[in-house]
Amino acid sequence: MMTGVITAQDSYDAANLATKDLNGTARYVGMGGALGALGGDVSVMGTNPAGAAMFRKTDAALTFSGVFGPKGVLGHDGSRMSLDNAGIVVSLPVEDGGNLQYVNFGVNYTKSRNFLGNLNTPVENLNGTFSQTFQIAGLANTAYDNDKFGMLADMSSPLYENGVRTKDGIVGETEDADGNFLGYAGLPAAAANYQRSTYGSTSQVDMNVSFNVLDKYFFGASVGLYDVNYNRESFYQELGTDGITYDFSNWYNTDGSGIDFKLGFICRPIDDSPFRFGLNVSTPVWYRLEDVNGSMLYINDNYIDNQSTDPYQYNYRTPWKFGASLGYTVGNYFAVGAEYEYQDLSTAKYTENGHETAYMITQNKFIEDNLQGQSTLKLGMEVKPSSAFSIRCGYNYVSSPFKNNAYRIIAFDSPFTETDFTNWKATNRFTVGLGYRYKGGYVDVAYQYSAQKGDFYAFDEVDLKPTEIENNRSQLMCTFGFRF
Repeated sequence: MMTGVITAQDSYDAANLATKDLNGTARYVGMGGALGALGGDVSVMGTNPAGAAMFRKTDAALTFSGVFGPKGVLGHDGSRMSLDNAGIVVSLPVEDGGNLQYVNFGVNYTKSRNFLGNLNTPVENLNGTFSQTFQIAGLANTAYDNDKFGMLADMSSPLYENGVRTKDGIVGETEDADGNFLGYAGLPAAAANYQRSTYGSTSQVDMNVSFNVLDKYFFGASVGLYDVNYNRESFYQELGTDGITYDFSNWYNTDGSGIDFKLGFICRPIDDSPFRFGLNVSTPVWYRLEDVNGSMLYINDNYIDNQSTDPYQYNYRTPWKFGASLGYTVGNYFAVGAEYEYQDLSTAKYTENGHETAYMITQNKFIEDNLQGQSTLKLGMEVKPSSAFSIRCGYNYVSSPFKNNAYRIIAFDSPFTETDFTNWKATNRFTVGLGYRYKGGYVDVAYQYSAQKGDFYAFDEVDLKPTEIENNRSQLMCTFGFRF
């Protein structure tokens, strides 16, 4: 086993940590999160902080959900229960405050990202031509020439040195009769299968203050505190055309915390109209993170090597985020909202104590080259057939975070041992919900279906066609609330 203080993050992990789910109260989710201009929900303080200024009574809410994804793999379940939201807004009328009508204070917890996900897929299009061993052999040869082995090259080189594969493609020795090094080389794969399980979450706590001026202008600010626990396990099995089986297990963990600041504004520009618009901006989330990862390699069911890194701490900064929203109501029985958010993922950046190491300079360049601006469109509607019952629906479109032909680079001296990557495409979310209010209490339920496709690559090979995979899951949630 080799340990060392080395970095392990890259552009794919950067996109992963900068992405949020549609989550919060059941009302917020049931309306597709399109409440930036409508406000009046504790979850909105995490997007447009001015939305909390719409409250004229104190409101407290607690939300539970079940998340249902693909069948579990590697000993992990495909479905889990979750506490997704807990928040309160205290609304204080201002006596003799002149134009200032209300000052509201709020605190809200949201599971802003649930990393639950499972994948079990054959690796297609190998055609008896391609193999992960070609990429590893190239890394091992470069490492040998530079006398500096990264984890993947170092742990795989005994596989070749023991006579499994050599540069001339023949099972034998890696040196000729004169003792000259022949070099490492891979052999084509007849078939392969890949399994991956991800779990953990990003939790977000927003502390909010908001102001209602003349029931026409609404201002708000939030401080967001974040906690990250992300885990990934994978198992890759390859059958070579020579009949040799090759098993490769990996695990990866990120823990850390972060902070951001959000400002919001809502206006009813026409006195006699319920139409309103909203604007909001979020600073980057400044994270302090710690990574650790490891791997284990088997050949023909025989143990070859395992390695892991020491915990390594570093900083990560997500992009700025900007939003604009529209809202319209008809009496107390109809509301419709639309919202647009944008963040430029190519501006995310890794640093170490405020500085970029040589490794981080390289990875930040890959972030710039691989990631792009991401747009999120939210639409939502609520109808109240009676004062007690509500019916809701919503839709989200989230564009792909990746540019065309994005790929994962592993250097010969890299701590990365995972060669796979997925270029995820756009996400489509569909939501419906119901609400019931009785005196000061309310119960809301919502259902969300999220669908996403991606191009999966088990390893980096320019001529290998991707395997098409899906990341689809459902969520059923319930909110219990009180307004007083």
